[in-house]
Amino acid sequence: MAAKLRRRTVSKLFWACSLLTVIYLVLRLRDTTAWAVNGVVLPPIWKPTWTLKDSIGSATSSGSSAEPAIPDGIPKKLWYKVGRAGVRKNIKPYIKSCLKNPGYDVEFLTDVSGDEFVKKHYSWNPNIINRFLPISIPIIKADLLRYLILYEKGGIWNDLDVSCEAPIDEWIPEQYKSTAATVVGMEFDTDRWLRQIASWTIMAKPKQPHFLMAVEDCLEEVAATAKRLGTPISELKRNQLDDVIDLSGPRRLTRSIFKSLSKSLNREVGNNDIVNVTEPRLLGNVLILPDHSFADSMNMWWGDKVPGRKLVVHHYAGSWKNEKGGE
Repeated sequence: MAAKLRRRTVSKLFWACSLLTVIYLVLRLRDTTAWAVNGVVLPPIWKPTWTLKDSIGSATSSGSSAEPAIPDGIPKKLWYKVGRAGVRKNIKPYIKSCLKNPGYDVEFLTDVSGDEFVKKHYSWNPNIINRFLPISIPIIKADLLRYLILYEKGGIWNDLDVSCEAPIDEWIPEQYKSTAATVVGMEFDTDRWLRQIASWTIMAKPKQPHFLMAVEDCLEEVAATAKRLGTPISELKRNQLDDVIDLSGPRRLTRSIFKSLSKSLNREVGNNDIVNVTEPRLLGNVLILPDHSFADSMNMWWGDKVPGRKLVVHHYAGSWKNEKGGE
């Protein structure tokens, strides 16, 4: 009798373990199966449990041929770049907060589709093709890709670790919607030396010259460094180039906007034009938002500490801050 009972117990334990194993494998499969958005297969690290149409309101995938524009002419399209490491689960809520904006299209680019975008839209400029594609440092390519996308297509660029805290349609004050062709926010607004525009969130109409200027100036510096060192661009390491923030990041963007506006306004535009930006300020057709708009945490720590409405929050994932410049 005891032996029979033991056999039954062992049998039940066997089947219970088998069931748990199956459940475990199914869950693992859910977590490691790649998924697609806009026809692009994204890395398996982030597989959504929601769909763009069902769970994000009226935000849609970018399968449509037309890209609607908000009244000021900035396309209602969100652009993201997914790096080699994929998207960590803690990042997903930030992206989801932006995709909830009704009527906005969205496109996620990968390393491969980002290169294809550049090949397709910049075949007219061999310098860009021949210098951009070989770059092996992910953060530099990601910086340049945002400028290339915004120049060609316009829309709204967000880094993956940016959350939307206010409806996108309310980011531009009504009085500037017909004139602002580029919208950026201050990152640092502290003294005459520490003034910098944030690059994690940018809004723009297509064909704004400062973005192309940022790309061409950066690539010229990359090519010059490669020539000086006698090495191909593809073999350049991050420590052989200038600081990323200066080379391709927010300081590059800031200088390029100054340079572009200096040409269009026929006067020298520089740091003095973005001193104490306590309310939206229009320079030519570039709208500069106060530091609390896109960089509230930096404003309260380094900035003028003037409170105001937060439009986005940058959560500083900082995954690019390694020796290889990975995203």
